Parts: sequence; C-alpha cells; structure tokens
Amino acid sequence: MPRDYRTIPTELTIRATSSNVIQFELYNGTARYDLSSVGTVELWLKNQAGGTSMTDNLTGKLSINGTAGGSITYTPASGDLVAGSAPYHAYFKLKPAGSQLFFPEANELTINVREAF
Repeated sequence: MPRDYRTIPTELTIRATSSNVIQFELYNGTARYDLSSVGTVELWLKNQAGGTSMTDNLTGKLSINGTAGGSITYTPASGDLVAGSAPYHAYFKLKPAGSQLFFPEANELTINVREAF
C-alpha cells in the first residue's frame, strides 16, 4: 500500500491562551494509522517568523489515545500558541522502532490562533 500519511483536521483555529485539548487523527490513506508499535510521537511547530518548537508524548502535552484508532491529543499550555506568531505550520513525527514517519507527509497542517479579547 502506498504511503498517504495525513491528519484530520488539516487546519484548525483556536483562541489565544486556550489550553483546551485538540484531537488529531492520523491516517494512511483511508485507514486510521495503528499507533500500537509507536514509542514516541513528536509535534513540531513552526511560527510565521520561522521559529520552531517541539513537544512529545513524554512531556505530557501529547497523548496517544486509542492506539488502533490513530488518535493523538495535544493540550497546549496557555502561552504555547500566540496570535501574533500565527499561523503555525505543524507535523507529527512518529518513531516506531528503527524508523520515523511524518504526518502529514506531503505538507503541513495549519494552526490559526485568534486574539482573545
């Protein structure tokens, strides 16, 4: 089967200072990606100025939920995603034993941040 690694959603908008859980689903084609053999999942973010940051499932901000269902949740701290630095371009880097995979593979997902007022 050819690799068609993608995420749902591919774009989302949150309010600045939000620390609400964001849920992502990882797919290979039309099938949810089985995360049962994945040890580490990283979320890489790049802001509009080109600065990058990374968090993973070992820090507590990412969680693998339902390994067979390809579900990952991200719980940003209130200052992690700033409206003035948005949009953020992001991807997940999975590290199963002896390899690495990128979701989405062909492009990045977009996280827009709206001002809180």
